[in-house]
Amino acid sequence: MRSRAEWVLRVAAVGLLAWALWGALRPARSAAVSSVDAGSLRAALARWSSAAPPTAVHVTLGGGDVLPGYARQWLMAFRRDGVGVTWGQPLETSVAPLVASALEAEAVADPRGGTRVRVAAPGGAGVVVRDALGPLDSVRVGPRAQGATVMIPASLRTIDGVVGSTPARGAVVDSLTLRHVLVLGRAGWESKFIVRSLEEEGWPVDVHLAVAPRNDVVEGKPTAIDTALYAAVIAIDSSVAPVAPRIATYVRSGGGLVVVGSAAQVFHELDSGAPGVRVRDDEGAPSDTAPRRSLGLMPVTQLAVDAVVLERRGDLVAVAARRVGTGRVVQVGYDDTWRWRMAGGDSSATRHRAWWAAVVSSVAYAPRSERPVPADVDVAPLAHLVDALGAPTAPAASTAFARRLDIDPLRSPWIFGVLLLALLVEWASRRLRGRR
Repeated sequence: MRSRAEWVLRVAAVGLLAWALWGALRPARSAAVSSVDAGSLRAALARWSSAAPPTAVHVTLGGGDVLPGYARQWLMAFRRDGVGVTWGQPLETSVAPLVASALEAEAVADPRGGTRVRVAAPGGAGVVVRDALGPLDSVRVGPRAQGATVMIPASLRTIDGVVGSTPARGAVVDSLTLRHVLVLGRAGWESKFIVRSLEEEGWPVDVHLAVAPRNDVVEGKPTAIDTALYAAVIAIDSSVAPVAPRIATYVRSGGGLVVVGSAAQVFHELDSGAPGVRVRDDEGAPSDTAPRRSLGLMPVTQLAVDAVVLERRGDLVAVAARRVGTGRVVQVGYDDTWRWRMAGGDSSATRHRAWWAAVVSSVAYAPRSERPVPADVDVAPLAHLVDALGAPTAPAASTAFARRLDIDPLRSPWIFGVLLLALLVEWASRRLRGRR
């Protein structure tokens, strides 16, 4: 007969086995969900990290609330540890829903500085661009557009783009090195006022203009056409033909080129299209409302497949651009923009200068130096949130992710050890008792 000790060991072993089997087969019990709003999330994360975390967490975001990067990473760490993590917004109609948006900010290649802000947003959405001091500009996305571009005349480090009530934050992570601009062509009113406009904008300009077969006007130190020396080259007319091969090599190595009027006749491989017959829509003086409508125009025709239209005058393409190699080329059909500056309205000089500065900036080769990205940057808050924590849910739905509060007996080392020890001792006791 078994001794009392053997019976105790046998009952303990059987009891532990029965408990383990019951624990493995019973359904998991849902635990209560810990709900927290965005304002108290940081304190809750610190509290949960210093003690036992809850079995499930639901984060409620109000109108305009987004989760900062540190909070998303923290919640993802909880999820990897088995905590069910969900998020959502209140059901009240007064709470503005989060909007899918994205923001990109970059420095403008301009001596006066500036920041170009591109915001991706749904059609019809309102966009407000602001910095730490307040709003800088606002725009409404067109009904069929997918975003908007805003030019800020100041150089900024970080900038916010608010779509509806959803804020995205970007940063200018590059600083630019600007080099000279080289202007080539015949001496005339057009070349004179292009050079003056760029110099007034702050660009250092080198000039090589032909006056007669053996007489040139040279300003600065025109030398080898190379990206180490020049940010952009402006070809005023077809007289640049002798140096066209050198300019083409410069563009393919990353340089920028502005082709003006008849200069398109010598850059067939670089042009956005063929230069058309020169036209003029209005013989009157340029007006402030349509300053370039009366200018002479050699329209860009037979557009290249990869050309992008930048400006139209009616049905005619006035300005187009394309990439060639690693460089960029803008083809300007206007050949007498000096008339805009000389015969336009009161603001014509300022607007002429700004227009030409924008054209040069769009092609300028400007080497970039990377700067560290600020920690609070979040260029696509809703996309990053869904990628990290999934789609929004209601609080009740998150209970499906709740883990068990009980210890899993099949995975507990000490329970398995006690069970094994009880069986061994009971077996050894019977073997030894049989030998006596």
